[in-house]
Amino acid sequence: MRLTRLPFYLVAAACLLPPLSIAQSSAQSTPAPTLHELVESAWQRAPLARTLAARQQETAAARDIAGSWLAAAPTLGMADRSDRWTDQRNARETEVSLSAPIVLPGQHGARRQLAERAGEELDAQLRQARLAIAGEVRTRLWEAAAAREVLAEKRDHLHHMEELAADVERRVKAGDLARSDALLARQEVLAATMDVALARGRAGEALARFRLVTGAATLPALEPETLPAETAATHHARLRAAQAAETRARAAVELASASRQAAPVVALSMRRERDGNMPGVDRSIGIALQIPLSGKLRNRPAEALAGTQLATAAAELEQTRATVDADLALAQDQLANARAALDAATARAAALREHTALFEHAFRQGEKPLADLLRSRALTHEAEVAIRQQRVALALAHAQMNQAFGILP
Repeated sequence: MRLTRLPFYLVAAACLLPPLSIAQSSAQSTPAPTLHELVESAWQRAPLARTLAARQQETAAARDIAGSWLAAAPTLGMADRSDRWTDQRNARETEVSLSAPIVLPGQHGARRQLAERAGEELDAQLRQARLAIAGEVRTRLWEAAAAREVLAEKRDHLHHMEELAADVERRVKAGDLARSDALLARQEVLAATMDVALARGRAGEALARFRLVTGAATLPALEPETLPAETAATHHARLRAAQAAETRARAAVELASASRQAAPVVALSMRRERDGNMPGVDRSIGIALQIPLSGKLRNRPAEALAGTQLATAAAELEQTRATVDADLALAQDQLANARAALDAATARAAALREHTALFEHAFRQGEKPLADLLRSRALTHEAEVAIRQQRVALALAHAQMNQAFGILP
């Protein structure tokens, strides 16, 4: 019975192994998402992206309206006059008219300019919003990377503590060390196990925040971003958005100044008259022009509002320029500090590794107690953690520098 089933099992295994190997190789060959792809995914998930996309349709409609010479919708009128209820001479008059307010030439150009400036402002706001999303992705990415590095170092430390505890246990059984040394080593293993659990929780929280922003379940290749060769953020998206807002406010002031005179109304009418004493019907076409008599007083509220908006936009532009310069200076300082801290952490870790190696040799020779060795290993572990953290901090400083320059991934 077993001999008859064995070939069937072998055939089934041979049929299943190729798909499993192909699936495993395809999973391993799936490339990790790039930073650009993560930013694009976060942008598609952001509610602000849909809002600004809807505003693009709004500005397009405003641009179409600004290209028209009509100040408002035209009006269709109909009038009918008859002496049926008075003289009864069979006289009747019918008139159909079409009237519309016409935009003055200066107002027409100002309206078109304002619509164009509003579209440019929206484009600048889109770039600013995308840059803000990129900054959030960069922050969440390196936050998760730092938590992952801490977890890796905690696990490595636990592995070393378990090896040391096993070595101490063997020497206790051999009679070289006291039972208290085994208990001390065991306590260090339990403390390292607790640190791993806490680090795993923090890493999971950081990865969850990263996934919430980007929708990605894995981190990309953790390589520092290339720094630009520029020294000033002249093309920053925030600065461009503030400049576009000021330009749009100036266009609104020009439109308010050009709108002191209300739009004239042009009317075209066609009249049909019939007199009861005369045969036939008389037809006539009329053209009417109505010019509103308005002065500066009527338009002063609109001009004052436009002037206030311009003053606000100019002040915000100056504040944005100062903020961009301050952020760039801060990013440069943080980059220099991160480099110096990484150099110091590397030198400290090298010294402590040598120190721990000497203590391990002395402990094996019975010249140093276990407590001194554990203290030395703890210091070395802290130094190794500091190196990993400073590497992540340096990569984050690179990202913050590019963010300060307004560079999108």
